[in-house]
Amino acid sequence: MVPALRPPAAAIILTGFMGTGKSVVAELLSRRWGLRSVDTDAMIEEQVGTSIAEIFATRGEQHFRDLETEILTQLAGQRGLIISTGGGILLREDNVELLRRMGPIICLQASPETIMQRTAASSERPLLNKPDPQTEIQQLLAEREAAYQQADYHIATDELSVEQAAEAVAEAMRADPRGCLLAPGPVEIPVELEDDSYTIYVNRRLLEAVGEIAAPDQRGQRAAVITDDNLEELYASAVAESLERAGWDAHLFAVPSGEGSKTLATAGRLCEQLAEAGLDRSSVVFAVGGGMVGDLAGFVAAVFMRGLEFVQVPTTLLAQVDASVGGKVAVDLPRAKNLVGAFHQPQAVIVDIETLSTLSDSQFQSGLAEVIKHAAIADEAMFGYLEENLERLEKRDPVCLKYVLARNCQIKAEVVTADPLEQGQRAVLNFGHTVGHALERAAPQWQLSHGEAIAVGMVAESEVAVEKKLSEPDVVERLQRLITQAGLQPDLSGIDPRQAGTAMSADKKLRGGRLRLPVVSRIGQVILTDQIQLTDLQEAIERLLG
Repeated sequence: MVPALRPPAAAIILTGFMGTGKSVVAELLSRRWGLRSVDTDAMIEEQVGTSIAEIFATRGEQHFRDLETEILTQLAGQRGLIISTGGGILLREDNVELLRRMGPIICLQASPETIMQRTAASSERPLLNKPDPQTEIQQLLAEREAAYQQADYHIATDELSVEQAAEAVAEAMRADPRGCLLAPGPVEIPVELEDDSYTIYVNRRLLEAVGEIAAPDQRGQRAAVITDDNLEELYASAVAESLERAGWDAHLFAVPSGEGSKTLATAGRLCEQLAEAGLDRSSVVFAVGGGMVGDLAGFVAAVFMRGLEFVQVPTTLLAQVDASVGGKVAVDLPRAKNLVGAFHQPQAVIVDIETLSTLSDSQFQSGLAEVIKHAAIADEAMFGYLEENLERLEKRDPVCLKYVLARNCQIKAEVVTADPLEQGQRAVLNFGHTVGHALERAAPQWQLSHGEAIAVGMVAESEVAVEKKLSEPDVVERLQRLITQAGLQPDLSGIDPRQAGTAMSADKKLRGGRLRLPVVSRIGQVILTDQIQLTDLQEAIERLLG
């Protein structure tokens, strides 16, 4: 479903055939980004004390490949590098594995004619010291095609200047959570949909740049900034000021904080306020807050004047990694959560890491449940990263946060792109939510946070899956251990199992009374199954509530 990525990069690797521009692009990016530029061929020449051509002539190509592996082993423990490699370094599987552990591999490419033009004046190309070098280039490219396909990104440089090639590499890194810690600026994660494509931006200090990122079509265009009363002064006013500087006519609206505001009545009052403020069909709604604000403001944007564009500016971990991405907007009814809603994709999602500094520990922990969920269903490497770095994450380490936020958004974006209207595969994002939503709704006065409920739901659903031999036994063990470390162990006393069962029977994920339940078969892999019945989960809830 979603390709697994290794944890944050220690290096960015440029590889490809000779003459494609690896070394000059690496040097340029090194100066721009403050990274140390490393050329594996230059390191070999320095350590051996002779040229690459001499090594090939006296010791042969295999000895040179051994030297490349030694150099990569030396570099493996270092950080903050941009590495340009020899053109044949990917021919050895050991080298590929070493490079993958270090960071994203970018293969620069060019046609045989371009390569010939760029290398014609060089006498230091041992593989081209042949009577017909262009035929040799064509043959070598054909031999190495499969090796080069192992790179994460491929950039054709025939028509690019050095600066343009460097910008193409930078663009690739802005969309890659592994490279985002080395490449400065926001991570830009595309959500490619047929009619509603948009970008997720992740970085520090983005609130003050909202107006720049989401610029108005013309000066005086009206914008509604919808927030809650806890965030009006803390964050929403800064967003409104950013919009005003960019030329928007911004109007700020605040609702009472808490899930109790996510109702049809509140949405109706907001629609009246938007009309009184003169918003029209060219206006844009900016949702500044947690999941409740995003859902409510998105719902208002979907229905006011039959639909306005809107921008998500999530300020909680839960909203940043989950609720803000995907275009699901809704309000609650007394019977269950999110029963009245729509699919309405945002124009952009702007994630400012620094907003997490003001979250309480309990709010942050609630968001960790969705982080754990995404890792469990899609990326065992990230799950392992969480197991090793949870303490750093809980301390709001910005390096750790930037990677985790970007990778989570990327996972959800991949799923949403494949199934924007939740017709099938997108249901994998509901792991833990069938039991979790039932518990959340049945708890007195919203006693459980969303994250706590989903954490309990993931474990409960996985226990049923293990009983039915749909999951490996260690799924429950690893989930439970990580959830406990994250402090997601709520008090379930006072929850009526009958009310939870009633809420579950009204779950909108049911089709004809049947469930298609996401199950983590092993950490990092998820399946959808109809082998678990509603009664199985109701029994699991009864066991939970004792």
